[in-house]
Amino acid sequence: MKINKIRSLIFLLAISVMGSALADLELRISKTSSRGIPVVIAPMAGGAHAIIEADLNRSGRFKIVSSQRATNMATFGGALEPGRLKMLGAAFLVRGRRTGAGLDIEIVSTATGKRDASYRIGNLPNQRRVAHQAADKIFEQLVKIKGAFDTRLVYVTVTGRAISDRVYKLFVADADGYNPRAILTSRKPVMSPSWSADGSQIAYVSFERGTPAIYVQNIFTGQKRMVSSRRGINGAPSWSPDGSKLALSLSVDGNPEVYILSLTNGAFKRLTNSRAIDTEPNWTKDGRSIIFTSDRGGRPQLYKMSASGGSSRRVTFDGSYNSAADVVGDKIAFVRRVSGAFRVAIMEDGQRGARVVSDGRFDESPSLAPNATMVVYATQNKGRGTLSVVSDNGYAKQELLSPGGDVREPAWSPYLR
Repeated sequence: MKINKIRSLIFLLAISVMGSALADLELRISKTSSRGIPVVIAPMAGGAHAIIEADLNRSGRFKIVSSQRATNMATFGGALEPGRLKMLGAAFLVRGRRTGAGLDIEIVSTATGKRDASYRIGNLPNQRRVAHQAADKIFEQLVKIKGAFDTRLVYVTVTGRAISDRVYKLFVADADGYNPRAILTSRKPVMSPSWSADGSQIAYVSFERGTPAIYVQNIFTGQKRMVSSRRGINGAPSWSPDGSKLALSLSVDGNPEVYILSLTNGAFKRLTNSRAIDTEPNWTKDGRSIIFTSDRGGRPQLYKMSASGGSSRRVTFDGSYNSAADVVGDKIAFVRRVSGAFRVAIMEDGQRGARVVSDGRFDESPSLAPNATMVVYATQNKGRGTLSVVSDNGYAKQELLSPGGDVREPAWSPYLR
């Protein structure tokens, strides 16, 4: 298992190993919520209701009632009988109608028969995005948290069994695995993708010159530039919230340490200074602090320090292995060893307790949605690398399966602009 990205880099340095789009990742629902807000999405032209249902289902905040119950109530704005509404077995009915390339939706309370809210989703060429934006509006209205369904994932695929035959691709896809697009194809290993705060660029590690270097690539134009190729390890890039800097791990002075790289002037600033492995830095929302992995206490644990330097404090205390943090708001997703298995856990920054939300043996690379209500991570399914998405409460889970090759190293985008 790839315990952490620095060990992957060390391995690849040692062996010095020398696109076209895949089909959509297959979304397979393996666990749904029997709790949450009961809601029924009435059938809509073009099948938008199925996309909205799937989005709400994977959030772990809703109990989805079959849309067939609302077939005779699907007319947008049509009169509703309170008695029939109560027979739906849902607290809310959602109805929609197509408006050119857009969609009007209304949320009706089944208790009162009155419209709770209505929205017009603007014209978009991608009808799946229209449905995702509708799901975001419903989620925000009923849960009071901004929705994150109209977002993207970046991930790495690997095909070819023999090292000489391997092809590495960096893909960007919708958050539900649809509409994948390869933005990079390489015969050399690619890893550790990280989104810029505005969602326009990806930082990643590539071995295209034989040794690890960090690149920044625009996902729309394909233009890329190398930003770090220091001697030794260049790994685990993480964008600052303002997009002006990268936190990364370098071994230019010996063992891996955390550095800050200014993307404005190319200057490096060393943050950590220990005999341990310090790696996998991640910024807090305000850009003032860094949470990183270190084995300075003998085992990998999470630590926090100021982004301007100084002393660090330990964040995780339960368990002998905690690493690979991703931070969104006050939530931290990370990998914890539980009874010999590596699982994804979520905790609140400043709190001691954590909730384990995955159930595989080799779960890694967790990345939180921008509203922190879901986390995507890499795992194994029958010997193949796949992705899974689980709600932060653990109530809902889906697998994202590739039709060929391994899928690994996911990162969830910020909100799209």
